[in-house]
Amino acid sequence: MIAKAVFTDLDGTLLNHDDYSYADALPAIEFLRNNHIPLILVSSKTRAEMADLCRELSITDPYVCENGSVIVLPKPWVAEFGVDTESLAEQSDCYLAYRGADRAAILSILKPLKSQFQFAGFSDMDVADVIDCTGLSEPAAMNAMRRDATEPLLWHSDGALLEQFAQFLGESKLQLLKGGRFYHVMAQCDKGDAVRYLLNIYQSHIGARVRSIALGDSQNDLKMLKAVDQAVVMPHPDGSYMSDKDLKGELHAPYMGAKGWRAGVEQALLQL
Repeated sequence: MIAKAVFTDLDGTLLNHDDYSYADALPAIEFLRNNHIPLILVSSKTRAEMADLCRELSITDPYVCENGSVIVLPKPWVAEFGVDTESLAEQSDCYLAYRGADRAAILSILKPLKSQFQFAGFSDMDVADVIDCTGLSEPAAMNAMRRDATEPLLWHSDGALLEQFAQFLGESKLQLLKGGRFYHVMAQCDKGDAVRYLLNIYQSHIGARVRSIALGDSQNDLKMLKAVDQAVVMPHPDGSYMSDKDLKGELHAPYMGAKGWRAGVEQALLQL
């Protein structure tokens, strides 16, 4: 049997855009579990947000947070796969693999830039502010604020200054990533780096190549989609699909969200 692994974005991919439901994806999730195919969640969400979802879905595989900045490795998984923990940050129930600067370092770099540029990061906001600009519930907003290695911010300066701001960040080996509502300040890593890191561990453990699938819908998923054997591109709300000349042989899921995710996984598994 060929070893396989599935990597997936969350919002608009595994989770519906409107109600964040994953109900329509459950049959495919159960199939992956029954066939011992790892399901690795890869998102801009925080560790606190994603831990809750992994518990709901009974996922015991690693997961990738904050656009690839942090990889969470459950301790039983680390023991099973014989992972070297020397370079990892130990937590009570897991290890963390940081892919660059942690949040404290990022905030120390951003602080002097506030005299030149107008922006508001999560560190400048209280829970009510985050609720107001995200529409999240209070518990969800609190989890979104518990960040390990990125800082989301709202840009209030002239748009023409963004490039200059990004250049200052680049001098400190940081990058500015555009999300839906926010810009994200983070280390120079991405979802593709995290996928390759985990694939290397899987392949070293089994002593053979792992055939991989990834599903995503937006530009910050692109490097993840390019890092796997079979990419599945999810549709946008207007029915369009992200395109890139360097993304070859991708499948297009027929529907948005969980229903399309199930169809995309099933089709990709057949392709492999």
